[in-house]
Amino acid sequence: MAFKESIASVTNSAGTGIGAIAAWASSNNTRNNPSFNSSTGDITLQFGFLNVPSGTTITGLEITVEGQGSNFAATPEIFLNNGSSNSSGIAPSAAFNKSDQDVTYGGSSELWGLSWTPTTANAVTATIDVSTIASGVLFWDYVLMRVYYETGTGAPIKITSGLVKITSGKISL
Repeated sequence: MAFKESIASVTNSAGTGIGAIAAWASSNNTRNNPSFNSSTGDITLQFGFLNVPSGTTITGLEITVEGQGSNFAATPEIFLNNGSSNSSGIAPSAAFNKSDQDVTYGGSSELWGLSWTPTTANAVTATIDVSTIASGVLFWDYVLMRVYYETGTGAPIKITSGLVKITSGKISL
């Protein structure tokens, strides 16, 4: 199984208002600013340069967040959009606490209840549903999207004798 990954590269006005991309675009282990909470407004993220190859089968999508929270209840859900539909929200693998940690949403076999093609995966958007933050404040250092896929190539065919006839298409050697 292969994957492509990208750090968050664009956000909506709620994220711009708190300076999210400037802070979330790299893992620099600073105090994970900016902070946000349930009153910030939903933050929509886009990820540039995923470049999932055509002809592949998407097997899962995963978001990894490095960050911390000022309260164990600070666990926002994230949902994805494939260009035509929104997924249900997915909770993180663990609650954020007062020390830096990596927390994941989804995984190598999680399709978020949606259908994906390489084209839709390359244009995926993620929305942080801040209304699901029960209490507390979050400080995130980076947000990384990883798209898992399998290539369409199978095992090579070996022919030791006989005739091969191709009636349409093409062959590459």
